[in-house]
Amino acid sequence: MEIIEAHENFINKVIQKHFCTTPSKILRMTTGICNEVYTAVLDDREVIVRLSLYNKFLMGSHNNIPLFKKLGLKVPEILAEDYSKTLIPYSYQIQSKIEGCDIGEVINQLTDEQLNAIAKEISNVFLKVATIPSSQNFGVVWDGENEFSDTWTERMKIWTEETVERGRKTGIMNNEMRKLAEGLYADHKIYFDSVKPVTYFGDISSKNVMVFNGKFNGLVDLDGLTQGDYLEAVGRIQASWFGTHYGEIYTNAVMDELKLSNSQKKIVRVYAIMNRISWTCENGIQFNQNTKPVVNWEADKENKKVIKLLANGI
Repeated sequence: MEIIEAHENFINKVIQKHFCTTPSKILRMTTGICNEVYTAVLDDREVIVRLSLYNKFLMGSHNNIPLFKKLGLKVPEILAEDYSKTLIPYSYQIQSKIEGCDIGEVINQLTDEQLNAIAKEISNVFLKVATIPSSQNFGVVWDGENEFSDTWTERMKIWTEETVERGRKTGIMNNEMRKLAEGLYADHKIYFDSVKPVTYFGDISSKNVMVFNGKFNGLVDLDGLTQGDYLEAVGRIQASWFGTHYGEIYTNAVMDELKLSNSQKKIVRVYAIMNRISWTCENGIQFNQNTKPVVNWEADKENKKVIKLLANGI
């Protein structure tokens, strides 16, 4: 609570500097694990204030928001930003607010027609972002602090090892899940070796897709783009709501709009399992004030049940 109160004091300072007023209310955003994000309610509007100790988690949006605008994609405006840490001990970014909420909060309330329409918009995002030129490297593109490897296979190896290590630290990783994670990497290494780098926005599953009145209304949190296999991001979508009617309708609609082949759909399932295992092993790891260093064993039980269901399709 003390940290959040300190954040609110910092937000009051930056709002006063840039808008010459004090917020009537400051609300913490409880999704996301990289930045500390708040909504500040002003007299005439609401704005999003993003705080970070690390510039790279904000500078991506600094670069990508103008880039996405040129592609005709709806994203927030950057209203103010400062990376000097002179006013407050954080880098910060103030963005306009896109109306709506993360798709994960409302997907179970959407009709099949609405899900199909949103899926069409998301497939359009994939296609447009893929036109952004990529280098021959693989990994996450942050501004000036890229996490690159020479091959996609190496990225998959690093990801698998990181997942297993996190799970070991918390006690979540058991032998069955470890064998599954390591087996997926080994069994699909030839495919990973064949991947050529394509630019995609990976964090586009249960969050960062804004839905307003049942319709797609834009993208947020554009801090990192990935160079690699865009099917990995489709796998995140499948992993998010696997086993539900709305999840099946939405995922299938995205894959159909992208005209994926049956072999590509099988790779999507591989990535879905890898992502669900990775998310499971984030349980009990503290990344920011939204997360706690305590394992939620009920969530772990549910995650492992979904992983088993996903693995049955491989």
